[in-house]
Amino acid sequence: MLQRLMVKDRRMARTRTSVQPSYEELASTLSAMPDLMFELDEEGRHWDARILRPELLVAPAEQLIGHTVTEVMPEHAAKVVMLALQEAKVNGYSHGSHIHLPTPVGERWFEVSIARKVATSSDNHAEMRFIVLSRDINERKLEYLEAEKLAYHDQLTELPNRHILQHGLVEQLHAGQQLGCYCAILFLDLDDFKKANDLHGHHVGDQLLKTVAQRLCASVRQGDVVIRWGGDEFVILITHLSPKYSKAKSHVVGICQQIINKVDKPYLFESDKLNCRVSIGVSLFDNLDIETGIRQADSAMYQAKQSDSLRYAFYHKPVKGVGT
Repeated sequence: MLQRLMVKDRRMARTRTSVQPSYEELASTLSAMPDLMFELDEEGRHWDARILRPELLVAPAEQLIGHTVTEVMPEHAAKVVMLALQEAKVNGYSHGSHIHLPTPVGERWFEVSIARKVATSSDNHAEMRFIVLSRDINERKLEYLEAEKLAYHDQLTELPNRHILQHGLVEQLHAGQQLGCYCAILFLDLDDFKKANDLHGHHVGDQLLKTVAQRLCASVRQGDVVIRWGGDEFVILITHLSPKYSKAKSHVVGICQQIINKVDKPYLFESDKLNCRVSIGVSLFDNLDIETGIRQADSAMYQAKQSDSLRYAFYHKPVKGVGT
């Protein structure tokens, strides 16, 4: 379609049968489509374009032709398009990739569909080309993201909630394990929260939880995940630790100590000065499902809570026959 629209070949009129659409019919059909249309090669270089809404372009049209997506798009979006091109090269098509781009009318989401061009007899030795349709899905995507945030995030602390476990977190855990790295799950409980909540009211209790959440996020690495598990309980997933147990454990001990130091600092709300202690249970493993890891960390947390001096405890598998 794109080739027929861009280069109106007079030979088409002589060879066209009654069932073949005319150039005018193709143009009319495409004019009713809201999509941006491009022709790319395997390297992602723009060879042609059909632009009905130039305000949606990541760059002016004259800056696209002859340039690759890597040259004109943000890095992450360009990677998504190149992966879709590879999929279309193998399967003939790719559909449903989403990219986020800056445009003259603001940042917008697009859905990209790609089809490998069918080479004609005269094109047998030509390089492979692809037809790319880019559809503006900004409103639908933003609605989905908002619904996803409500479903998988805690509204008070803005942390992920426990439902995030079924939404990509397991894959994150497996990725670290496949590299031979240790992972850790921390289960945390605020020892003095109920007392503060009862004494100062729920509004102060809410502020306390929000501030604790901020301090926890500041205690871990950017790639680690802090979860509001419920009430005054939090879970932290730490992936991609050292493949050596001793180094991985030492790293987690440092994180636990940093959490304790930050959470222990006084809290001031409406002239009320509060103190809050945290107990931490740790499950450190190199091959374990996330649900079992949480149960182990929860068990270790109660060991820490029952100790007068120990603020964190690592889970150790019970040895049969001991204590019986």
